[in-house]
Amino acid sequence: MADAKYVFMRIIAPLLGFLIANVMFFSGVPGFLERKRLGELGNFNPLPYPVILANCASWIAYSLYIDDYFLFFANAPGMLVGVYFTMVGYGLSPYGGKTRDAIERWTVGLVGALLALTLYVGLVAKKESDEHKQTTIGLFCNAVLLVYYASPLTTVKEVLEKRDASSLYFPISCANFVNGASWATYGLALNDWLLFAPNAMGAALGALQMALIRAYPSEGTPGGGGGREMRQTPSTADLLSNPTGPGLVNSSAL
Repeated sequence: MADAKYVFMRIIAPLLGFLIANVMFFSGVPGFLERKRLGELGNFNPLPYPVILANCASWIAYSLYIDDYFLFFANAPGMLVGVYFTMVGYGLSPYGGKTRDAIERWTVGLVGALLALTLYVGLVAKKESDEHKQTTIGLFCNAVLLVYYASPLTTVKEVLEKRDASSLYFPISCANFVNGASWATYGLALNDWLLFAPNAMGAALGALQMALIRAYPSEGTPGGGGGREMRQTPSTADLLSNPTGPGLVNSSAL
């Protein structure tokens, strides 16, 4: 029984989190490549991607301090997606428009924060213990996630106010829940609360979204399918309007 618990918490859970996180990261690629082919951004929202970039980069740094391959490879693809989509989104944004200005501000601000973290951990706190440095990086990761969770938390607030869950999509909410629960389980197995806490929050947010879909079903979706005006499968615009990550994709996905 102990061996089965070990295998589930230390191997199966992070593998499941790795798979779901990267499916969520790459689910928007086809639609975004189509927008690139057309040469226009359309209704696609590229603003979450600078946050995804910073989120994944910070969790990669954290994985180096705890020597964890699962965490590294769960976030490395997401970081590449974040870099690429930020560049493409910026290139397709109208010159002088609000979207382009926002991408500039978010990207420069987040990269600046990463540089400040690197300066502190690598030079200022050079003589501090590895535990201190690990905690500093972990707290930074959690701080970025507060930004990462801002959009879905705003969506939840709107659903509660309007008593209408048409803006939520059940498969995405379910994926957020499983992804967060998987990484929270892994964090618990490692006795790492900096990894456990944000992913537990992501799992709770996914569970709350699913509960809201059941509580406020949209017209034409008895039982709470969510998304009255949604398609059978989510578009990139749907995914980008509701970003949550393990620890991402949703946070660390983290």
